[in-house]
Amino acid sequence: MPDSIRQLAEHKLIILHLLQKMGIALSNSEICQFLLEKNYMDYFSVQQYLAELVDAGWLEKSREQNNTRYTLTDEGDETVNYFLNHISEHARNEINTYVQENSKRIRAEYAVTANYFPEINDDFLVKCGLNDDNGNILMEISVSVVSKQQALAICRNWRKNVSHLYGSIVTSLVKDTEAEHSTFKANPQNFPSATKDASE
Repeated sequence: MPDSIRQLAEHKLIILHLLQKMGIALSNSEICQFLLEKNYMDYFSVQQYLAELVDAGWLEKSREQNNTRYTLTDEGDETVNYFLNHISEHARNEINTYVQENSKRIRAEYAVTANYFPEINDDFLVKCGLNDDNGNILMEISVSVVSKQQALAICRNWRKNVSHLYGSIVTSLVKDTEAEHSTFKANPQNFPSATKDASE
């Protein structure tokens, strides 16, 4: 195999392996940060390889909260496992180190989301979400409000009181039903008590 083709294959495998080791969807910027810092490839090559990996069915692309995120597909996972020996030991070690040092931060950043978007009728659509440690969606809420100030307040309050709000919303939804006595993820004791803002 010519060196140029071998390098191209390794670069794509490095992207797939990074996602495999992280175990959650990664944003375009997170992927670029690692690859550019380690001088594996330039920005435009990263974008080209990501597009090609999506076309090949090895990555799945989604758009969330103004970020493009990529998830490893089952086919992509099988490909990495089969061709793992084509990734240099040095690259594998750097990926392992990056994941160990950044996994907790990235998962925390993706856990709570709150964004607002202007609508054509001058209202604002607010989207709030909560994900678990594996990046799975626990709750998503969308609400339309009439001012930017209201939208900002909802985003701020969601981020500040998410554990309390999540628990009370789910508890209210299952109240007085057969599910009331069953186990569900919103069990209030699974969350720390809501903290009051120091400015209040």
